Amino acid sequence: MKRLIVIVVGIIISVSMILIATFGTFYFVYGNDMENVLKENDLVWVHKTKNVGRGDVVAFYYNNKILVRRIIALNGDKVDMDQKGHMIVNDKMVKEDYLKKASDYKHRDIVYPYTVSKHSYFVLGDNRSLSVDSRMKDLGTIKKKDIIGKVVLRLWPLNRLGGVA
Repeated sequence: MKRLIVIVVGIIISVSMILIATFGTFYFVYGNDMENVLKENDLVWVHKTKNVGRGDVVAFYYNNKILVRRIIALNGDKVDMDQKGHMIVNDKMVKEDYLKKASDYKHRDIVYPYTVSKHSYFVLGDNRSLSVDSRMKDLGTIKKKDIIGKVVLRLWPLNRLGGVA
């Protein structure tokens, strides 16, 4: 009986790992651009999908690296920032409870208001004072084809295991 239980548990774990690997990928977060939600060396599971939207944390390719940022605006959206650093999309202030505080971050070189181009996403790091993101021309907006998927689960460290919002 014990042997049967061990075999069944082994099969369940094996099938689960195959499904997880088939529909997603694991990734260690590099840098502090997404603090407080994600920190450097957090292990996350990324669901492979192109079906992403505003507020989603996504992984994407940029210069042969994988970066993680939050989608703030979609193609065709008009993006602006007020003097205190609050993001405004299509004339509505974005509620960003995940930020420590909003402030007017000076390291940006795009001109506001900014209209997101077709098949692209405007992404920002949650740690705005350090993040390299769509506010900079070097990174700019992210093309849909470069999206790997949506970051849905933090697996490591275990004391912070849970979903990513």
